[in-house]
Amino acid sequence: MLETIKHLTKHSLVYGLGGTLNTLIGFFLLPLYTRLLTPADYGILSLLTVTSSLATIVAQLGLGSAFFREIIYEGSDEHTVESTTLYFLLGESALFFGTLILISPGLSNLIFGTMDRVYLLRLVFLADWVGVVDVVFNARLRARAQSSLYALLSAARFTVGILLNLYYIAVLRRGVEGLIVAALISDALFASLYFVLMAKDLRRTFSILILRRMLRFGIPLVPVGLSSLLLTMADRYFLKHFSTIAQVGLYSLGYNIGMVMLLAEQAFQLAWPPHRFAIAKQPNARHQFARILTYYLLAFGFLAMVLSLLAKELLMIMTTPKFYPAAAVIPLIALSYIFSGVRHMTNTGLAILNKNYYVPPIIVGSALLNLALNYVLIPPYGMIGAAWATILSYLVLVIIQTLVNLHFYYIRYEYERMAKLAMTWGGIFGVGMLIQTPLLWLNIGLKCLLLSAYPFFLYTIRFYEEEELEALKGLLRSQLHHWRNRKT
Repeated sequence: MLETIKHLTKHSLVYGLGGTLNTLIGFFLLPLYTRLLTPADYGILSLLTVTSSLATIVAQLGLGSAFFREIIYEGSDEHTVESTTLYFLLGESALFFGTLILISPGLSNLIFGTMDRVYLLRLVFLADWVGVVDVVFNARLRARAQSSLYALLSAARFTVGILLNLYYIAVLRRGVEGLIVAALISDALFASLYFVLMAKDLRRTFSILILRRMLRFGIPLVPVGLSSLLLTMADRYFLKHFSTIAQVGLYSLGYNIGMVMLLAEQAFQLAWPPHRFAIAKQPNARHQFARILTYYLLAFGFLAMVLSLLAKELLMIMTTPKFYPAAAVIPLIALSYIFSGVRHMTNTGLAILNKNYYVPPIIVGSALLNLALNYVLIPPYGMIGAAWATILSYLVLVIIQTLVNLHFYYIRYEYERMAKLAMTWGGIFGVGMLIQTPLLWLNIGLKCLLLSAYPFFLYTIRFYEEEELEALKGLLRSQLHHWRNRKT
């Protein structure tokens, strides 16, 4: 069990650093962006990003996830799966994004209420089509467990992205347009590189049988993906309609700070699918699934507390005063990411038994609930209402989807230990919110001191099991022995 956790953690860290570095460019450049962009600019960029994400989910047809199952679970030839997936996606997505480019004037008017964003939308859709190659190449690396190469290439892409963004926004001062152009150039460069790296393994073959099986698995994930995205991003459209695009920008900045949670969540989700199917074949699979969820919450709860308690201080360090109001939504966003992660972690039985067709109605129902809550809560409460709509929708989603999964594949989750975690989170957050001195760095120091007590609070309420304490003692003894040997 411990070896499984170590292996999964190792790959999660590598995939996390590699898989979300490109997304985190905006986070690392926040000090620059918030001085060269206005909240309204952030709002425009956010709406473009949401629209791009929705279109990409439809175009990919869930084949990125189906790739793993076809190779690992079905045992199909890797080269045939890779060739079939790439050829199909290139052709299908060319038609799809070509259509979106043609109707961009209507989309611009619908989303922004103006025709001025047609050019930006077309650039975004072109970049999305180029990114299809990434789907196949990155799925191949993950299926082969080539996490180091994955991280290396992602780090290179991150570096290129940083340089391009700096050039277009800081040197050329092209604002939102510059960010979109920089992203398109980066996508094109690395798509070309990925294609070259894949070329020697591609075959002149196209398996209809494999494609049908993959589509049967992947297509039910499309409404799931769309609804999942709507759960967290549809509120931008409502904020634009009921409030101002500047409110969209502030809310989006809060999500950018929450990108730290996204880094961790996507890290685990990138590493998780191959491990989930491998664990499912083991005799103690259900116990492992239960324990992994507990450890997942243990780590994610701490990360959420860090972001929630230090939200105001982070914004004071990284941004300008006009962006400080975004701090109010960061704790709510962090909690939403926890629920989002739990949803993926408890979707075990349906994935293993290939019953994904049960998931779409659950997700769609939750997305519809989210739309209704956005409609009710955003007009009176603005971005705070948007955040609460997301949390409540995810809570309903997690409860219903977990119950359905347990019906087909029962797992005795460690509910008592989860309750202890929740109690600890609430206590630390409540105490931390009382720390409000006039000195920025004193606030940070006191809050970090409080956060460092997290594992000790858990110990006092008997969260840890005996085997975990023994394993921890063994690890500490080993590290102490290693340190002494190095010293001598």
